[in-house]
Amino acid sequence: MSGSSALPLGEMLDLAAERQGDTPAIVFKGARVTYRELRERADRFARGLLGLGLGPGDHVVLWMPNSIEWNIANFAVAKIGAVTVTCNSRYKAFEVEYLLRQSDARALVMVDRFDAAGVVDYLEILREVCPDVLWRQDRVLRSAGFPELRHVIVLGKSRDPGCLDWAEVERLGARVPPGELGRIRVASGDPVEMLYTSGTTGAPKGCLLSHENFWYKARVYLDLHGWTAEDRCLVPVPYFHIFGALGCIVANTLAGSTQVLMEVFEPEAAMRLIQDERVTVFSGVPTMFITVLGHPRFKDFDLRSLRTGTIGAAPVPIEMMRRILDREGGLGMDATVVYGLTEATGGTHFTRLGDPLDKRVATVGRATPELADRVVDPVTGRERAAGEEGELCVRGPTLMLGYYKRADATAEKIRDSWLHTGDMAVKDADGYVRITGRLTDMIIVGGFNTYPAEIEDFYLRHAKILDVSIVGVPDPVLGEVPMAFVIPRAGESLTADEVIEFGRGRIANFKVPRHVEIVGEFPLTGSGKVQKFKQRAWAVETYGFKGPA
Repeated sequence: MSGSSALPLGEMLDLAAERQGDTPAIVFKGARVTYRELRERADRFARGLLGLGLGPGDHVVLWMPNSIEWNIANFAVAKIGAVTVTCNSRYKAFEVEYLLRQSDARALVMVDRFDAAGVVDYLEILREVCPDVLWRQDRVLRSAGFPELRHVIVLGKSRDPGCLDWAEVERLGARVPPGELGRIRVASGDPVEMLYTSGTTGAPKGCLLSHENFWYKARVYLDLHGWTAEDRCLVPVPYFHIFGALGCIVANTLAGSTQVLMEVFEPEAAMRLIQDERVTVFSGVPTMFITVLGHPRFKDFDLRSLRTGTIGAAPVPIEMMRRILDREGGLGMDATVVYGLTEATGGTHFTRLGDPLDKRVATVGRATPELADRVVDPVTGRERAAGEEGELCVRGPTLMLGYYKRADATAEKIRDSWLHTGDMAVKDADGYVRITGRLTDMIIVGGFNTYPAEIEDFYLRHAKILDVSIVGVPDPVLGEVPMAFVIPRAGESLTADEVIEFGRGRIANFKVPRHVEIVGEFPLTGSGKVQKFKQRAWAVETYGFKGPA
């Protein structure tokens, strides 16, 4: 692929369908969809979206778990020149309402319910988000709270009056001439996807990524792993995360390889799929590898087909990496470690195949070929010498277009063409980077980036809470989990269980505090800022929290 021009996402699918038409693009719940079939279904759905009046530049929210239809809708949106806005399938009304409004969504594509991880009634959540909704006879939505939103498309057995059924959109697409889709011109520099990343201010930001961003980074993934059309890739991570959106959908499409898709990750089900589908690529967060390797039935499955994969989003314990590399008693796969962020379209640093053990556990590897990196003094901006600590920065063609409607935040994140990661690091003379800490107080819960300010803003709605401080504490499975230090209002009685219950069902479950401490005051700096490092240190010392095994 050296020297080739960046392809828009829809053209990547078209090329795969031409070259690997009979290859299964997706294996899911017993269904096998070839690349030719995937292109046909994506084109039909795309024409259906055109028939609804959607087109270039429109924002379409996908709120659904991993599925074949997620792929179809994503490619269809790309083919009409619109932008897929990914929505966490665990989100509740509080988060969905913000995302729909801030993104200026013109359409919402959703499921009616999600039963795999406990029953979630998406339609009930939608009614809570849009209580003032009015449906016209032509089923175009009108809502004072969401002036841009026009269509809700529902996949499933039930839908509210006015919502469009998924099959209706496909039937509409069958009536729209193919030439209508052919008239759409999509440039590689156009935005194609918007993923939300939480911010230290508590307001999530929509990170706009282009077709070119995805193409460049997918090429890197393929090159670093020796990834070909013969590979079969387990997909245990959600599509709404950059790990799934880029490392699973786009990378497999560019290679013409097969996605072996999971709706949600479960270790025994993952091992069965690896065995039965002869999976060669397995990528995920450390929690996934910990639960597979520690499963009581680990030795009952034949996992020898595994060749490579990537572990990312949290530190990798050395004993776990030993077992991943071990061909006798472990997985026997040559796994790489990745560090990255949505603003850079995923991985910015990888260890390489064949790297020694110490590089895979003590560092996050070297910068990917399309990027330059440097470590700078966070105050002066001057570059640090090898071995000196500073903030890690990167630049290159996979940096985001910017945060949607947040020019101020974009200018703060990308300065003089360098993206400031917010992470402290040391780079050695060979270019290997070791992450040493964070400039921000972000918590990584099982691979999900979670910012305390967003959780704190939510909990300040509680009538009995005067103030709240959220910190991350170690967890043996998830790496980190939120802990809340809560000051009740004067005269109010408040329990830890009340605090936890207030969050359940209202915010995503990974944001709900696992531990709560009711206190009378917070440790403060001279300027009145909460010293969260002291709260975390006290919690670890008092309760003996331990990180991943």
